[in-house]
Amino acid sequence: MLSSFVFLLASQFSFGQNEVSMLFVGDVMQHDGQINAARNKTNGTYEYEDGFKFVKPIIHEYDIRIANLEVTLAGKPFKGYPQFSAPDELAETLVSSGFNVILTANNHSCDRGSKGVIRTLDQLDKLGVKHTGTFRNQEERDKNYPLVVEENGIKIAMLNYTYGTNGLEVAKPLIINYIDSTIIKEDIAKAKTMNVDYIVCNMHWGTEYKFLPNKYQKTYEAVCYRAGADMVIGGHPHVVQPIVKKTINEKDKLTVWSLGNFVSNMQTRPTRGGLMVGAFIQKRPEHIQITKVQHHLVYTLKKNEGAVTQYYILPDFDYNTYRPGFIDATNTTHYNNFMSDSRKLFGEHNAGTNEHIVDPESSIGTLYKKLLGGYYSVEIPNGDDKLLLDENLKNYVHEYVDKDGTSHLLSGVFDSQEHAVGNQAFIRDLHFDGEVKIVYITPSSGQVTQSEEK
Repeated sequence: MLSSFVFLLASQFSFGQNEVSMLFVGDVMQHDGQINAARNKTNGTYEYEDGFKFVKPIIHEYDIRIANLEVTLAGKPFKGYPQFSAPDELAETLVSSGFNVILTANNHSCDRGSKGVIRTLDQLDKLGVKHTGTFRNQEERDKNYPLVVEENGIKIAMLNYTYGTNGLEVAKPLIINYIDSTIIKEDIAKAKTMNVDYIVCNMHWGTEYKFLPNKYQKTYEAVCYRAGADMVIGGHPHVVQPIVKKTINEKDKLTVWSLGNFVSNMQTRPTRGGLMVGAFIQKRPEHIQITKVQHHLVYTLKKNEGAVTQYYILPDFDYNTYRPGFIDATNTTHYNNFMSDSRKLFGEHNAGTNEHIVDPESSIGTLYKKLLGGYYSVEIPNGDDKLLLDENLKNYVHEYVDKDGTSHLLSGVFDSQEHAVGNQAFIRDLHFDGEVKIVYITPSSGQVTQSEEK
């Protein structure tokens, strides 16, 4: 039976008409260490796909999946802090991993000047992914903002603003959305004229490394809600801050003060991870109700895997049981500290959300065991990694870089050769040039070996 990397299961959160789920994650960053680590010296490309493999199936459980791109895609020379320009492959991996809305208004939007703003938008347009927060000119903003995303009969307006851009500015006609009460009110008023059902303000704000919201955040949260927003989702402090579901004027509201880091190279105790927050809403005749809010804590693990050093984004799971030593002793301490510190903070300040932890016996937990211990897959001969972005095939394929730096385009994650045979026939029917092989991936050694025909 055909099975994809994410199993293509009907999600446990699958909704019918008038119900929708949204996933918000924190800052996507690229410091020098990450850029250098991702470079595959065998072919000169940058490899990020494997680092996202544990969050990819969770991402695909939601309808609308939003990430903050806190770098520019300004081209070479690639550079990390303080003025970021990341390889295009990073954005490609965000899209192939399932994100379908990218936020671009943050304090690093102007890091590479006008060229960086424009090229970032150009690259996102090439990927065909929705994005918002920065614009080439007023005409483009008038046409495309607020960004409206429609799923399951619900129209959602996505707004995005930043407190500033580190003192850097770009010349007109380029536009960066800055936090401004007048502009926010105007934008929300416009959204209402577009007959949207729901309004989300994504705010880049707050004091770095502080665990609770400051006066500025509270002021502009109130501005958003008074103007008619339904959710206020924050980022920037590089640490997690509380999640609060509340009722204002008899309507459900959700504030996430800070999502923390999704992937970065920050290495102080509270900056090693962040949040994935899932919100589920239902449209009823009289109002829209938030039916559930849940969150995953995620930790960033830097790990050498042969030719490439991956930055794995790890939801809480007992990885070492299924691949001994996957998380080394030092990182185990950091991992445990991040998880326990975050839970203590949330235990004192969260309201209306529950932590979701991957169950080893769930479909995702079963997938994790294979990704850690080893699995059979079908290798696509002469595979072009553009298939990772193909609308018809991207959910069927994933990429694996072996210990020698060779990239393998694979289809399916199977526990036996027999289970892979059906997928092998499917790939053959697509008429790729060359032999369609069943292979076995051994993650601990980084080896990809051909299975003998049975």
